[in-house]
Amino acid sequence: MDLTKDRKKLMELYRPGTEEFTLVDVPALPFAIIDGQGSPDHGAGADAVKNLFTAIYPIRRQARERMGKAFVEPPVEMLYWADDMRDLTTGNKENWKWRAMVTLPVWVDEEMFSNAVTQAKGHMDAVPNTLRMETFCEGQCTQIMHVGQAQEIPTLLERLYTQFLPRNNLEPIGAYHEIYLDDWSRTPPEQRKIILRQPVRPKR
Repeated sequence: MDLTKDRKKLMELYRPGTEEFTLVDVPALPFAIIDGQGSPDHGAGADAVKNLFTAIYPIRRQARERMGKAFVEPPVEMLYWADDMRDLTTGNKENWKWRAMVTLPVWVDEEMFSNAVTQAKGHMDAVPNTLRMETFCEGQCTQIMHVGQAQEIPTLLERLYTQFLPRNNLEPIGAYHEIYLDDWSRTPPEQRKIILRQPVRPKR
């Protein structure tokens, strides 16, 4: 799906409400991806994001040339999971596994991505061995917009997993997903907008 041509779907995916969890169907989208594990707060997460944006800079430049003012920089997205899901709700990040992602234009193919990485190599200390392009489809998800500090998120997740999902006869599948809509270097913590998203299915 080309989200630049479907504004309604774009708003549905990236502008959920702040009061209640809602359901949304997330289509297959292409991403640049880097995997990691352990707490992303100890520099590893920031390094992965930096490498992602460095690797795809040639693609972003081409997107600006193609789309002009219509081009919007994609947000950073992170998937989180753990062997014990309680580590997510309690914020025990040392046991987390994670995936840093940035969505790509639909016209990017593997050859274009590989060429972009080759051009960007000189600007990275090393190319992460998990850096790749991958089409990712989450399907049915529940999500909400959180505005505020990241430390408040575990309370929302507790509400999601212990109240919303059981009440709607749903169960989580796949990795928990956060989407960061602001530049944290410029946005005060209390104003930061983070989409919390969880793939779900009817409870079996």
